[in-house]
Amino acid sequence: MSGAARLSALVATGLLLVVGLHLLQVSTDEQRAATPKLQRFMYLPQGEYLRVAVLGYEQVAADLLWIQAIQAMGERKVTEEAGHWIYRALDVITTLDPQFVRVYEAGGVALVTLVVLVEESNRILEKGAQHNPDYWALPFLLGFNYYFELRDDAKAADYIARASRLAGAPTYLAGFATRLYASAREPQVAIDFLAQMYEQTTDENVKRVLEARVREALAERDLQLLEEAIGRYRERYRRAPARLEDLVGPGLLRELPREPFGGRYVYDPQTQTVRSSEMKERLKVYGKRRPQ
Repeated sequence: MSGAARLSALVATGLLLVVGLHLLQVSTDEQRAATPKLQRFMYLPQGEYLRVAVLGYEQVAADLLWIQAIQAMGERKVTEEAGHWIYRALDVITTLDPQFVRVYEAGGVALVTLVVLVEESNRILEKGAQHNPDYWALPFLLGFNYYFELRDDAKAADYIARASRLAGAPTYLAGFATRLYASAREPQVAIDFLAQMYEQTTDENVKRVLEARVREALAERDLQLLEEAIGRYRERYRRAPARLEDLVGPGLLRELPREPFGGRYVYDPQTQTVRSSEMKERLKVYGKRRPQ
């Protein structure tokens, strides 16, 4: 190694040590430390400035900061203020190393489990998805946030559908997205999504599964159309229809839809509900959400 190269390496190493020690310093007497671990991240410089300072050792610096962040997140109680320091640390680390997918993934989850900072969680996950567009877990976690935290089934479905198209994604994601679209009362979007997936796949087994899911989405679309027509009929005539055939007419339905599995739609005038004779249950999403 030449003298100039050795000097450059020493300077870079020295800067790294300064940055690392600045964050990783631990008082010899922890009980006398005045600043909680998480709050120490307030002293971090902006990620862009730090990238310049570490002279090409961005990944090493990011690793050092991530180790400190993990230790800090392990504190017994994380306040909302501390949650903002977590976000700041995650932002700096991922600016140093935009392909550090584990930080986006674990950090995005931490921001809605250790604390409830959904906006910050979404922001770090969006950043990760932008820099790592082929990593399916990031749009999946965004979809989870929109479903569980924000109760926005339509947006959740969009993100889950996006994740399902990426390499390595679990096969069940397509079905989950379909149910979310149905829950958001957008079954036609689910149909279009499944049809697109059907056209893109060459696996015959997958095609058969998708065909069944398309039929389920078609049935859900029909059931929602019938329910809406029942509502309009009730408003117009001040009574419930006696049978589904009563729904065919001006302002209601031009014709009754055909059940896609070859069965029929069954109407109960007592409860004013309608179901498919071929489906045990309707498309919907099960699971508890965070109370609002």
